[in-house]
Amino acid sequence: MSGRRGRAALTALGVAFGICAAVSTLGITATASQAVTAKFDEFTATEIKVKYPLDSSGYLPHPEAGQRLRVKELHGVQDAGLMAKADGHPTISNIRHDDAPWNEARVLAAQEGGLTAAGATMLDGRMYDSGHESRRDRVAVLDSVAATRLFGAPGVGDGAMVYVADVPYAVLGVYQAPSGSAGVTGAVVLPYWTATAQSGLRFPDPEMIIRTELGAVDQVAREVPFAIAPQAPGDLAVLVPPDLRSLRAGVERETQALFLGLALVSLVIGALGVSNVSYVSVLERRAEIGLRRAVGASRRAVAAQFCLESAGLGLIGGVVGTIAGVHVTAITSLAKSWLVILDPMVLSGGPVVGMATGLAAGVYPAIAAARVQPAEALRS
Repeated sequence: MSGRRGRAALTALGVAFGICAAVSTLGITATASQAVTAKFDEFTATEIKVKYPLDSSGYLPHPEAGQRLRVKELHGVQDAGLMAKADGHPTISNIRHDDAPWNEARVLAAQEGGLTAAGATMLDGRMYDSGHESRRDRVAVLDSVAATRLFGAPGVGDGAMVYVADVPYAVLGVYQAPSGSAGVTGAVVLPYWTATAQSGLRFPDPEMIIRTELGAVDQVAREVPFAIAPQAPGDLAVLVPPDLRSLRAGVERETQALFLGLALVSLVIGALGVSNVSYVSVLERRAEIGLRRAVGASRRAVAAQFCLESAGLGLIGGVVGTIAGVHVTAITSLAKSWLVILDPMVLSGGPVVGMATGLAAGVYPAIAAARVQPAEALRS
């Protein structure tokens, strides 16, 4: 090994590439999995929808006033509120009797906690409260998209009015809909009392929106029908978004298997390089092998020598590859602003795998060296 340093270095480098690929793959996969887990947790199911049955006329039934309060008392519930969408496309304008009203916006009727449970946050002004509902005030809040469409800006001043089906409502504030929530994006939201009043609007298909803490959605989904309608919990339809944990685990497994396959290919190529160089070394050192055999070295001793050389090259490549893999993992993770995660078993296993790869690659050349006949080798 020391007599042919350049060849030994290149041979070890082949193993180092494979080990570096394996270590960096495992490190980056573990680090990326942690980052993906954090992203998945952001979208983990925390929203429950409860569908109410319609009465015989097809109109929204008026729920008990204490239903929302009973739901909020459940362990793990952050907020809850009733919400319903107006049937059809009511005309919406910032002036009465507009010749070109806006017919594309959603008109919703929601309780005070309905928008909060849906993930909306106020940008300007304020949300209506129970006082407005008790006085039957004609007030409304707008999504930022609807406010821009009606008033040219995502904010409105004092005294702004919006006309829904030519009925005036004072605009209290503007909210920002959560990303990806089509249900409350571009909407005009009226107090829930509008759904049961003679407002000229029809609100079928009511639902209660419930926002839970992370991990509490399954428990709340089982308890909420009894909190809302203990006399007939089976009449309610509880809708829970699909759990993303199985999808996340599948993505992690598939990604890790793909990159580990690529690392294995690199390791096999490195092993073939070690085997090829070792076999060439056997051919070049036939005289040396013959001399050792002539002075009494056994076939086993000759084979052990070449296996030891190959294992040594593999060990060197494993150490170098592990160090390089750690650096690749750290640089990639820091560039992505990820938390660097390195498994101690991977770090300690890199040199061992490198040595085992070198040893396996040197078996055939060692057998070939052990078969060299002393007399023929010395004559050549």
